[in-house]
Amino acid sequence: MSSHHYFTLDTKLGSLHLQATLELSAPWTILFGPSGSGKTSILRSLCGLLPTQNLLPTHRRNLAYAPQNAAIFPHLTVRQNVAFPLIVRHIKPQIDDLLEIFALTALAERLPRDLSGGELQRVNLARALAVPNPTLLILDEPFTGIDRDTRNRLIPILSALTVPVLSVTHDIEEALLIHTAIQAEVIRIDSGRILAQGPAHEVLAPERSQLLQTLTPTH
Repeated sequence: MSSHHYFTLDTKLGSLHLQATLELSAPWTILFGPSGSGKTSILRSLCGLLPTQNLLPTHRRNLAYAPQNAAIFPHLTVRQNVAFPLIVRHIKPQIDDLLEIFALTALAERLPRDLSGGELQRVNLARALAVPNPTLLILDEPFTGIDRDTRNRLIPILSALTVPVLSVTHDIEEALLIHTAIQAEVIRIDSGRILAQGPAHEVLAPERSQLLQTLTPTH
């Protein structure tokens, strides 16, 4: 399978040294690792938000990015926030389908201050998907604050996108659900370096076995 994106990172961020080469070929790739391993720093570097070598800003590479902490414009309504990537490009917004997918239609005229954490995250994701013709959709802990039923409904929808996805999670169940939906590949990260890369059921075999043990009833 040929790669669709190739990134090389080599930069120091405080005590963290990001030194990794990412070759993405799967329709969905998951960065997996413990807190502080560099997952979010890698995504921010790819988006041009941290000092790295030879990387253009996000808009120059046409990447769509949903950060871990939803950076929603407080003075704009839900509809205006979701439509923002189109408005700044002077494209007539057509976002009704996105509002419906993310269960935001009834909230469309509300301001962010009137939303829950999970609702804000859904706005965050919908806005990323509103970016026109991105080459890569980058999602940092995309289901934070979103209930399990909504997450399980959204994963198949996101996995059906024609644009490749790079996401971050530390949740083994979430990673395996995504793998089931789209045969995701996993890149295991620790201390800013890649430890392993391959199919989720292989790279996450120890965590998968542990999860299955917790789900198996004892007699």
